[in-house]
Amino acid sequence: MNELLVRIDERQLKLTNIDKVLWPDEGLTKGDLIRYYTAVADRLLPHLKGRPLTLTRYPNGITGTMFYQKNLPAHAPDWLPTYTIGDPPVRFLLAEEPATLVWLANLATIEIHPWMSTVDHPNNPDYAVIDLDPAEGTTWDDVVQIAELVRVLLRELGLEGFPKLSGASGIHIFVPLAAQYTFAQTSAFVGFLGQLLARAYPEKATTERSVNKRYGKVYIDHLQNLPGKTIVAPYVPRPIPGAPVSVPVAWDELKEVSPRQFRLDQPQMMLQRPREFDTMYNLRQSLDAVLPLIDDNCCSLWFEPGTCAQQRSCGDPPRRQDIGCGTTYSPI
Repeated sequence: MNELLVRIDERQLKLTNIDKVLWPDEGLTKGDLIRYYTAVADRLLPHLKGRPLTLTRYPNGITGTMFYQKNLPAHAPDWLPTYTIGDPPVRFLLAEEPATLVWLANLATIEIHPWMSTVDHPNNPDYAVIDLDPAEGTTWDDVVQIAELVRVLLRELGLEGFPKLSGASGIHIFVPLAAQYTFAQTSAFVGFLGQLLARAYPEKATTERSVNKRYGKVYIDHLQNLPGKTIVAPYVPRPIPGAPVSVPVAWDELKEVSPRQFRLDQPQMMLQRPREFDTMYNLRQSLDAVLPLIDDNCCSLWFEPGTCAQQRSCGDPPRRQDIGCGTTYSPI
């Protein structure tokens, strides 16, 4: 069966080429992608609603040609909500209901990337993302260790972060915010955190943009917070072998999971994920106390034993580390 008419709530959709293989090694098809997005709709949609979407489509599977799509195609159903912006205008899709996810999957849309801001406040993101990208020569333990340092640093600044597996090799830490800051401010905030961590733990953390200078280190990428940049949404699969999914995890799970543990063919596992990540947008944290530190570039922090750049016994109590005082910081 290669075509199918389905009704989802009030919408009727025609599904085509549902036997098309998208992940060749696993034999997973477009039909599997449709079933997955249907199963996780209730968990995924809260992360998409009200946010313009950038889509990555793989009409011939992950080994074929892919393309990004921002402008909704002319043949799209008229019931799909959109947000138009720019000159020339771009008509972005908004995903408000399960039928939209099915329609996207039928177009072989594997990845969905929402804006970090909503249409109500398009110039003011309501979260920042600390993107931990391991370079060659690093281990998963290295990534987890840097993530845990990020958590310590955020808490010293009075903030909470929420981790998710990237679905590839890294970790994305979301920091929910009140929608009152600019993209320049949130990018500078993440860049500042990255520089603090790179100074505290230069053996394993870096903000170096040159890939060939990152060997053995975890890159802390603040550029993903600039206008027009996006991060793959939670519960969205990745177009790589194994069909892994980018999935929220609890902090105490990080040491126990593997980076590609959750897969497209396991939708029931997504439904068992902790709910904290799904409701984080209600937190609306403030950067008011943090942003002046970026200008001063002087911040004293507590680090756990054994995590500071200077060597000391793991049995020693935490001590105060003065990081970066008197130096100049400017966002890249």
